[in-house]
Amino acid sequence: MSAQPDIPASLALVNYGHFTSMLLTGGRVRGLARHLERLDRDAWVVFGRGVDEGLVRQAIRGAVEGATGPLAVRVTVHAPGFDPRRPEVDVEPEVVVTTSAPPAESGPLKVRTAGYQRELPQVKHVGTFGLFYQRRLARRAGFDDVLFIGGDGQVSEGSTWNVCFLDEDGTLVIPTAPALPGIALGLIQSGVARTGAKVVARPVQVGELPEFRAAFATNALAPVRAISQVDEVEYKVDEDATARLARAYESTAGERV
Repeated sequence: MSAQPDIPASLALVNYGHFTSMLLTGGRVRGLARHLERLDRDAWVVFGRGVDEGLVRQAIRGAVEGATGPLAVRVTVHAPGFDPRRPEVDVEPEVVVTTSAPPAESGPLKVRTAGYQRELPQVKHVGTFGLFYQRRLARRAGFDDVLFIGGDGQVSEGSTWNVCFLDEDGTLVIPTAPALPGIALGLIQSGVARTGAKVVARPVQVGELPEFRAAFATNALAPVRAISQVDEVEYKVDEDATARLARAYESTAGERV
């Protein structure tokens, strides 16, 4: 296994691989161990072999060397030798690290629902056409993003983010429909639980959306973002609750790469 400093053509030509994205600040990443675990776990699913943690760390350090401000870091695992005509053949995965500016902070999200589920939702894979197409349709219809609903009516996840809700009694509700196990949401869940507040993971039906007090989108690059509207359901933006979730996320210290 090796790391590459440049983006190979195979990433553009063959839609087979997986990745993780993280926010690096001062050489540290919150939940870094979880990102490394995700890369290894997904590599076993996609390629039948794991990835070396030391190599990943080395590749990240090389990509961010000399950086002074926060960076969005994406670590992609792919295999230049993968042949779509012979996908059963064992191949050697490689790591590519790219960086960009973190997303600018913005206000609450207005989203619409769409009937859609990612293939192999438990893996953060590079097959993103469907989710970006659904996001495009939502934005052209005047929304900011899209929230996916399964065929059974269960709320699952957003296009590139997880969703969670606050019940009327303040319980944090996390949907259990098939979705990517988000690292930011996992850190929030752990942080909230440490405060003694109630956290429940359960199925959430689309028909329940009007019953919640608040809704939030969360991912590694934008850990907590309030949702002000889902279809015709409007939520009052709860600044205090948003701040509490942000503090829960920040209660996990950043790890040195």
